[in-house]
Amino acid sequence: MDPAVFPELNTVNSLHSPLGIYQLGNTVWALYDLPAGFSFDEGLFHSSNLNLHILSKEEIPSIVVTTLQSLTPQIGLRQLGVFAYPLALCMVITVFVSVERLFSLRRGATFPRKVQKALLQGEFPNKKWKKGSAAERIVHVAVNEKASEETIRAYARLEIATMERGMYLLEVIIAGAPLIGLLGTVTGLVQVFSEMPAGGRVDQALFSQGISLALLTTMAGLAIALPTLLLNSYLQRVLDKRAASIDWLTARLIEALDRKGVPPEVIR
Repeated sequence: MDPAVFPELNTVNSLHSPLGIYQLGNTVWALYDLPAGFSFDEGLFHSSNLNLHILSKEEIPSIVVTTLQSLTPQIGLRQLGVFAYPLALCMVITVFVSVERLFSLRRGATFPRKVQKALLQGEFPNKKWKKGSAAERIVHVAVNEKASEETIRAYARLEIATMERGMYLLEVIIAGAPLIGLLGTVTGLVQVFSEMPAGGRVDQALFSQGISLALLTTMAGLAIALPTLLLNSYLQRVLDKRAASIDWLTARLIEALDRKGVPPEVIR
């Protein structure tokens, strides 16, 4: 219907226009999409379901009220409530740590192929190598600083510890994200039952909001934890391989020092 014909229903607020004005029998009513906490003219009949509001000068037909109350909103981030923030933080940390570790654990930054090739061929790594990788830094300490066996082992452990940086955050998120979801579930259920009147009519909007919070937070927590678990397992596998390569390099360096007393040019 033309909103201009019913100005009293079309001017509830200058910032909000009705989605439409409808008529059922002799009753004319307007449908609004309004923010929470919006106040209305006490002279109008009113019915609502979350953000949807019906306003009318006459009593709203029961079939219209029932239809409005039966509507359920699409599940979205809004239903997460305050739990959207910690869950979003978990997701950001997972993405950041995973990308950073994948970059830091790449072969060129840990155990380059030239080092692997030199060890497989029995050649001592070149003293002119730069310190661009963990393996080259260990070689630099062993060759240029003429470090003892204990010093080489300690520095190798330090490099491995550096490779593990930030991995604990993924383990925290694997355990924490489902717990945040569980907390949201409990909060949603408490919200529903605490507002439910004894023996009275249940507010469908409140019931829908509480159940959405209860289910969606658990789903979101698991949706974050499961990919994080897969990423953590993959990164741990890569880390184990890099650590084994570092151990091999360290053993060959110490073997060379034990044989000659100083780093030889060729390991035989």
